[in-house]
Amino acid sequence: MMRVFDEAGQLSDAATAFIASCAEQAVKERGEFHWLLCGGSTPRRIYRLLAGNPYGGRTFWWRTHFYWGDERCVPPTDPRSNYYLARESLLDLIGTPDSQIHRMPADVPDKEAAGAVCEAILPAKADLVLLGMGEEGHTASIFPHSPVIDETRRQVMHVVAPEYAVPRDRLTVTPPVLRAARQVLVLAEGEKKAEALEKVFRPGGDVHETPARLVRDAVWFVDRAAARLVLKMNLGGMVQVHTE
Repeated sequence: MMRVFDEAGQLSDAATAFIASCAEQAVKERGEFHWLLCGGSTPRRIYRLLAGNPYGGRTFWWRTHFYWGDERCVPPTDPRSNYYLARESLLDLIGTPDSQIHRMPADVPDKEAAGAVCEAILPAKADLVLLGMGEEGHTASIFPHSPVIDETRRQVMHVVAPEYAVPRDRLTVTPPVLRAARQVLVLAEGEKKAEALEKVFRPGGDVHETPARLVRDAVWFVDRAAARLVLKMNLGGMVQVHTE
């Protein structure tokens, strides 16, 4: 299902409410909320909204465990770190105990060992995975033609991203983690994402060229600029357009 919003603020407000609803439902039904986060400017806005009123004081945060879908191989104090972004825009603001924060140790020298550590701490079935999409169609750190796309056993892998994605050394979850999740929410904003989004929803497209097709059946929140080409396709009731 894709929801198309007129502008970024509307998208962020809706995504914030969606995440809070997932958290409340998970805690009500299973006692805990297990959430895989991502990096990026859009998630940063959403994290700040979640940390403020009326969400910052919600009791579901007491039972929320935080993980990451991918991470750059930099120290946790590096502003390029997805962990750092979430920490300064959400986790520290809501007073999350360290025992509920499960960061990817991507800064250790042995990346394969780091992947094994991540696999050991990941939930068997995440309640929510939050993802973005790159201009060329990557999601998490699963880039076009990456061997990760065909992985069926491992849950976390070390990857070397293309030259345009700096820093190139990264850890990423794999398709089995995405498929097992109870809910996946993908965010896409801006005209530069329009061609990749069209490739995701084009019939008969190639997942190796556009890895975001791995989560084609997820919930997508996109703005009208990113949806420019998709809106010309016949996707029927799969698309909901929201206007102010």
